[in-house]
Amino acid sequence: MAEYKGIKGFKVQYLDQDPVPAVAGWSSGGSLGTGRYSRMIGGTQNDAVFAGGIVPAPAITEEYNGTSWSAGGAMNVIRRGNAGCGVTTAAVTFGGTTSPGGTPPFGTKSNVEEYDGSTWTNVNAMPTALRNQFGAGIQTAAFATGGFANPPETSVSDTYEYDGTNWTVGGSLNQGRSDGQACGTQTAGLAVAGRDSVAPYPAYNNVEHYDGTSWTASTAYPVAMNALGVSGNQTAALAFGGNTGGNQSAANLYDGTTWTAASPLGTARGYVSGCGTQTLALAVGGGSGSTATEEYVDYGQPNTFQNVGQVWYNGTTKALKYTSQTFSSAWATGGDLNTARFSLAGCGTQTAALAFGGQIPPATGATEEYDGSTWTSNPTGLNTARVFLAGAGTQTSALAFGGFIPPATYSGATEEYDGSTWASNPTGLNTVRRLLAGAGTQTAGLAFGGGTSTAAVGATEEYDGSTWTSNPTGLNTSRTQLGGAGTQTAALGFGGAPITGATEEYDGSTWTTSPGSLGTARYGLAGAGTQTAALAFSGYDTNYTAATEEYDGSAWTSVNSMNTARYQLGGAGTQPAGLAFGGDVGPAATAATEEYITTGIPNIKTITVS
Repeated sequence: MAEYKGIKGFKVQYLDQDPVPAVAGWSSGGSLGTGRYSRMIGGTQNDAVFAGGIVPAPAITEEYNGTSWSAGGAMNVIRRGNAGCGVTTAAVTFGGTTSPGGTPPFGTKSNVEEYDGSTWTNVNAMPTALRNQFGAGIQTAAFATGGFANPPETSVSDTYEYDGTNWTVGGSLNQGRSDGQACGTQTAGLAVAGRDSVAPYPAYNNVEHYDGTSWTASTAYPVAMNALGVSGNQTAALAFGGNTGGNQSAANLYDGTTWTAASPLGTARGYVSGCGTQTLALAVGGGSGSTATEEYVDYGQPNTFQNVGQVWYNGTTKALKYTSQTFSSAWATGGDLNTARFSLAGCGTQTAALAFGGQIPPATGATEEYDGSTWTSNPTGLNTARVFLAGAGTQTSALAFGGFIPPATYSGATEEYDGSTWASNPTGLNTVRRLLAGAGTQTAGLAFGGGTSTAAVGATEEYDGSTWTSNPTGLNTSRTQLGGAGTQTAALGFGGAPITGATEEYDGSTWTTSPGSLGTARYGLAGAGTQTAALAFSGYDTNYTAATEEYDGSAWTSVNSMNTARYQLGGAGTQPAGLAFGGDVGPAATAATEEYITTGIPNIKTITVS
């Protein structure tokens, strides 16, 4: 019979007091069996693998189940300074260094090993022996970048990509360095901070994005730092701890462009390792043989319990209880756009959004930034004023593409926004179209669907920061005026015209039709969020609608409607914090902005036994 922990992921606890709702922050997890630091970590908060990092070590691989660490299979080459990635049953580690007590010959290594959950197996070596490099991805699509090479001691900027069998050379970091950490995927990686390998070993605050071909500099980390931990992905990361001459506890959240302060670690430490997501992260080990494990939880809502469904026995009241959660979502009025319009595009978050283009009429290139309460107009608008365009990215790193220039010109124009100015890319979309959808970031964008001068299309194109590449496999249902959400490798397309509720998921190569269709089939709607937590709002079915629905990765659920029914509006944000602005309310454009706000209401219930 299955145990409760195996079903729910946590144990029935004995408590003297009932728990209180959780806030975003760190709490102590189970301690490592062997204190150490390593860059080889992978998995999630409840299922992680951590290997290497100390010489000698009786059990240099440990696995975490969300509560405690247990010994795993021993690596063939005992080493420290190795990097890696993957999950508990499919991990890979590479590079590192050995010294007396480790596996000879001593020195920097190029060895690579794969883990299947119990045994490490030697596989093809890296092209170069490295240690203290950055690593991320999965076992069959990993990357290693930066690190130390010796002799002589030098900082490396090279990137190597692993496909599960062979290593190939990728793009070079703009700043060669070691002792930072990476996260994300082989085609959407993030490298954060680090240090030089030559005395006096200066620390760096460089942050770079990888698109599978080249590295692009992004917003610097708030402090020059090395030996920090990182979790999440390229557009939703959490960095924590590290060393600036002394151990640090500070943590910072990253949205693909901007760093903001988060709750600090409970224990300041350098050479801490991180895995998991931005909202469910794990910080493990550290210099000087730390055994500490800390878990970060942020459900993005106020007043939530850490584990909904947690069962405990209250020893004071002598009652068996459990937590439940009621979420309440509603649209609230925000600040009006300065330029009322419809058929515009948007991107960003609820408190840092961007609106651009659209029709007043006439067509406009007007660009406005939202700070959570007020829209501010940028006197420098789009270079190509247009309507029915799509957008992606963030407020300070946005992408605008496609559209229509009245009275009769279809546009493939692509423009990039840096927070102040739009720059035109002479290479536009391969399929010139209007009424399309977008997802992703400025350097990893996705365009799909829309209409050419002759028909609705399912055409799908990927943008790498300079060029659009067509995918011969388009949407299964060709359509215009659809909604979009997610990333380049995990996108969602829904609704559209001819009127449909069809929903499709994109994995970076293929669109798959979801069994879950919108409850209200419609077109001209807006979307926000991710592939597994999306928000669809407004649109047109047989009339203007205010319908709002949430998607959980398989099905749509109707929630509270918007205050103003409209279509061809702009959208931004996440599922629990969406933003709607502009649109056609018939027969005119509106400047109205609405904010979707989700609040968790915690409940404690007593289990009665009859």
